[in-house]
Amino acid sequence: MKFMHRCLMATLFLGMMVSQVAFAQENVDKDKIKKELQTFVEDFADAYASIPQTKNKSEVLKYFSKTATSNIFVFNISGKSRVSNSTYAGFEAYLNNILRASNLSLTYNVGNIAYTHLGNKNSTLVYTVDYETKEENGIWVKGKETVTMALERMSGEWKVVHYTIMQVEDEKLKGTCLCELFVSQGDDAEVIAKTTIPEGRSYSKKFDSFEFKTIGNDKLIKVGNYVFKRTKSGELFALEADEDVSIGVTTGQRETVLSIIRDYLYKDSCTRLKTKTNK
Repeated sequence: MKFMHRCLMATLFLGMMVSQVAFAQENVDKDKIKKELQTFVEDFADAYASIPQTKNKSEVLKYFSKTATSNIFVFNISGKSRVSNSTYAGFEAYLNNILRASNLSLTYNVGNIAYTHLGNKNSTLVYTVDYETKEENGIWVKGKETVTMALERMSGEWKVVHYTIMQVEDEKLKGTCLCELFVSQGDDAEVIAKTTIPEGRSYSKKFDSFEFKTIGNDKLIKVGNYVFKRTKSGELFALEADEDVSIGVTTGQRETVLSIIRDYLYKDSCTRLKTKTNK
């Protein structure tokens, strides 16, 4: 009886020792994985933010499985939202757009990692980001993101297999503008333009009246205190005090109005111009 009791006690003691070792090993493994994922996020952030300078798309893509999918939800400064789903190919196309952009810089500052689910083969993490995108001479857009990544270990390396982004724009000083044109009848008809432009934490609406007058082979266009000239060959100029400033070449009344809005009046606010014509 005493022998059986001693065997039972020895078994319990051994079991406790094995459990403690296994528990300690599990903690060591989780600490190791947590550090791996911290490094993973930091290295990815550095590679992504520096891509306009390095032009190294593969250095960013290497963190993603080629089967990766994504869901992106954006709240813009107007309070509207949009949702998009994408793939590895879609993310690569997005990076191509960054590479084609002129004088673009990215800021992608990772905050805290708010949540982790750690495993040897599969892990999940959630982190926050302060981002800012600058294009040419001003802030284009900045805001905050909450990013969730699902990762798998593949051939000894972590790869993103799915990610979701919740993006909230805080400020936009440059971006897509919307222009509605109200056109009267006739070659020299007046055109009223209502242009919606990003202005910090909201959008503003600008109303401009375009008055056309034919003088010889040229057309003069008056917009508020500005005067423009379009020649017979289609060259468009702003008539400033010291010199005539070339804006571009246009082919008609509508294109002339849009060119003045996009390339002169609101060139510091509008990277693109969506249009709608009302008659």
